Amino acid sequence: MTTFSFSLHSTETGPLATTSRPDVLHIPLDGMTPILGVGDQVLGGTKVALANADDEGDMHAAFAGTIRAVHSYAMVIEVQGKERVSPLEPCADTGDQLRSWLKDKGVCVRHLVKAATLILNAVPPEPGISIYDTLLRDHRKTVERGLEIVQRIVEPNAMYLAIAKGNRANAFTNCTVVHIPPVYPNGLDPLVIRAITHQEVLPGMLPDNGTILSIKDLYLIGRIMETGRSLTETVMTINTENHRVAVGTPVGFLASQIPVTVQPGDRVVIGGPLRGLTAVNLEQGVGKTASGLQILHPDEAMKTTDKFCLGCGECERHCPARIMPGLISRCAEFKQFKRAETYHIHSCMECGLCAYWCTAGRPLLQYIRLAKYELALLAGAALPPRPAAETLIKSQSGDQPC
Repeated sequence: MTTFSFSLHSTETGPLATTSRPDVLHIPLDGMTPILGVGDQVLGGTKVALANADDEGDMHAAFAGTIRAVHSYAMVIEVQGKERVSPLEPCADTGDQLRSWLKDKGVCVRHLVKAATLILNAVPPEPGISIYDTLLRDHRKTVERGLEIVQRIVEPNAMYLAIAKGNRANAFTNCTVVHIPPVYPNGLDPLVIRAITHQEVLPGMLPDNGTILSIKDLYLIGRIMETGRSLTETVMTINTENHRVAVGTPVGFLASQIPVTVQPGDRVVIGGPLRGLTAVNLEQGVGKTASGLQILHPDEAMKTTDKFCLGCGECERHCPARIMPGLISRCAEFKQFKRAETYHIHSCMECGLCAYWCTAGRPLLQYIRLAKYELALLAGAALPPRPAAETLIKSQSGDQPC
């Protein structure tokens, strides 16, 4: 793997660009129940799937078209025309009513809970992802609109804006700025929470009487309130430029917009080079949480091996969670998944540093993710129940007034 920069300083970027409209959308359906089928016509903003989990946002089509296929992992829509669902008036409610309305519009509301402390994370999640800087500089009014809506739900007594030291950012009203050392992985939520509240939480968990959202979260909520339309887009750093991208846009189409020709052996990574997931193929569509797109050539990507662990301890020295990734990977390798819990696998933030520094070149992050998946199955985890039949029978728009 090539020498990697762990700096979280944002480089100068141009204005937020909007990618062209693709001919086909591949909308991810992980954790979703489709409510429309093959042959159905949709408008831009039509609800196409309901979230199985109570705190996940429902899924909407970004553009008008015809549904050509519905798989367990994606819905394929052939884009046709520019018709869109009529916008709704912004919701004037607060608390749980506003939270439910945002979920219906496609927003993940897991961190939208009432809390005394609200943390706004403006630290880049990975090196090379500069969307936060662009949103704060060029789209501040939209971000502030999103913050206003979030405050109506969270009702915080104190707010903190976490930024990487050296990056430019102006504080919001009644908000304290906290400078975070600009070195990866300090932008990950658990580390930002620890820097501000001095509490250590497991990944995905929240501090006592506190919550955290990113600047991107605020921007997307602000967009919904400004337009009255459902969430059908994400914001991503592609190459060195920041783009507004429709959910479901194939990664191959995005690569052609840079433009970059993906060669055999290249990896198209959704996210950053350390934590991102390699796309299965060039037709895979990006989801709402996608924040970057990386094209890694064979000489740039980590060359994984099936060598045994050398016990050198490099992974432990660089682990921000202070666990033993080498031992956990061996538990996963030999299917001793329950034993991995004794080494605190659930404290892993999946930052990818262990695999980067591994002398043997073992795919440690993939082993850890496999072990977490298997542990969930062993614990009797199952998919959340499907929505009730009466919920599935909705109008094609699926939109509910506030």
